[in-house]
Amino acid sequence: MILWNHCGGYPCFRFISLLSEVILTLVRPLPSEPLSPQRILVIRLSALGDVVQAMPALEALGRLFPDAEIDAVTESLSFPLLRRHPRLKNVICFPRTEIRRHWRTAETRGQAREQLADLRSILHQNYYDLIVDWQSNLRSAFIRMQTRHRHVLQLHPADGGELPKWWYGWRPRKAAGRVHRIERAMHLVRELGYSGETPQGEISIADSSLTLTDKELAAVPLLLHPFVSAFGRFKEWPLTYWKELAAELTEAGHVVWLSGGPGERESLAQLALEVGSSVAVAPETQNTADLAALVQQSRAVVAADTGIIHLASLLGIPAMGLYGPKDPAIHGPTGTNSMVLRSGVPCSPCLLRRCDHSVCMSSLTVAMVRSGIDQLLKTNTLQR
Repeated sequence: MILWNHCGGYPCFRFISLLSEVILTLVRPLPSEPLSPQRILVIRLSALGDVVQAMPALEALGRLFPDAEIDAVTESLSFPLLRRHPRLKNVICFPRTEIRRHWRTAETRGQAREQLADLRSILHQNYYDLIVDWQSNLRSAFIRMQTRHRHVLQLHPADGGELPKWWYGWRPRKAAGRVHRIERAMHLVRELGYSGETPQGEISIADSSLTLTDKELAAVPLLLHPFVSAFGRFKEWPLTYWKELAAELTEAGHVVWLSGGPGERESLAQLALEVGSSVAVAPETQNTADLAALVQQSRAVVAADTGIIHLASLLGIPAMGLYGPKDPAIHGPTGTNSMVLRSGVPCSPCLLRRCDHSVCMSSLTVAMVRSGIDQLLKTNTLQR
């Protein structure tokens, strides 16, 4: 009762249950034969790019266990993109942002409790032979504790798994090492027995409600995506550079659309106004399924290190990523029709979470990006 009251009426981490699960797992021996799970739950939360980069591993998991039913847990942002995924039977939405917002005030805290109770009820409906936790942090551990399951496979601590070594669940025998995020996710599937090539990955836009006019359908635009999430603003390319680039591209005869999230429409309209009437704001997208449909309509996508780059790469659309703080060998787009540009300043890449100057991005000139776009378009035209 004390624990219940301390957590505002909900036992957030179900401490007693966790202790029992830890004890049971510690004494449970690893199976002597390969697993043959009939029901699997995969967990991948966080940002759009992180979820998209787990799609090749999800396809590999489906190939490895073709008779298994696979469910997934993801957050609200990626839910529309996964809801019709060909490898998934059910997609469960973890409305973390909404729960946090409702929990902040006493008047709405009851809604947060109801959302948590609904989530636990959904997760508790099925028994899972295997959970593959591509997140491996406290958020995903919370999800796991709401389920009934037998085995858990999670990231090796050296590969970015944030859970302490004593936390229950299996880990790969060896760390994947300094590999691309796609290969880090694949490392868990290979630990289960997959030995093939890394798949391209799959996605569905069946849930998209994006509607385009006949004029918009006839256009095959270059899609410029100037903004990144608020958490990673230091990864943005300067807006003055975007304006100059957009003007040069339209002068060269390209159709240019500016895209962004629902909260960025006003900024995009101002940017388009400053460039001139030849640049248009892309049709509004309501969710990530709409964003995928918009990307499919495009001739190419140009953006900084953000989710739309990985989405374009997965969909086979030519993509150019502008990188500075993050190492593209780990975080960059991987498709054969993708390209990464860096300025090459000595401090790039780095491990900083924020930066006061972002010289790595401001040193990436418009001329460099324009030349890269010309090369990207030429290469993909020849391939076609």
